Amino acid sequence: MPTVLTKQERDRVIGSLQEHVLEWTEQLCDSLAENYKRYHRRMIESNAARFNGDGQRQDLSRYAQEQLDALNDGTFKGMKFSITTGKKYHKIISHDWCDRNNEWRSGGVHAFVNKHTGEIYKAASWASPAKHVRYDLRVIRDREYVLNPDNCGWSGGYLYMR
Repeated sequence: MPTVLTKQERDRVIGSLQEHVLEWTEQLCDSLAENYKRYHRRMIESNAARFNGDGQRQDLSRYAQEQLDALNDGTFKGMKFSITTGKKYHKIISHDWCDRNNEWRSGGVHAFVNKHTGEIYKAASWASPAKHVRYDLRVIRDREYVLNPDNCGWSGGYLYMR
């Protein structure tokens, strides 16, 4: 015989899921930022790995060395991700650091997460998600995959249909 929940129990379960979805969405933002830092470090190091005529590594430019130092000491301001919440979705927005104005600028919508179900959608526009679910955060395998900084890509490639 199926278990029947009272309204209070049902509301508690739904509220708990929504809290988990928000927590997982925050973790996804952190993983995307970490993925970008790793990408940026690889680009700096691969550019520095170019060899001159005697086979020695070339010195980093002043800018590249500053970027690498900032990555190493935790002061790097390359890209971050934030969440805005609407009626149905958490919108993940990317932000780029503008040195000229010394402020974060919105870059665009990275993805939408259904705040009731945990389903992740690629962005179709600033205001709406694409039609098809890409991942479901309630599914442990999907959640472990997208929350791993090695798998989620800051540029959104992992959100294309698989």
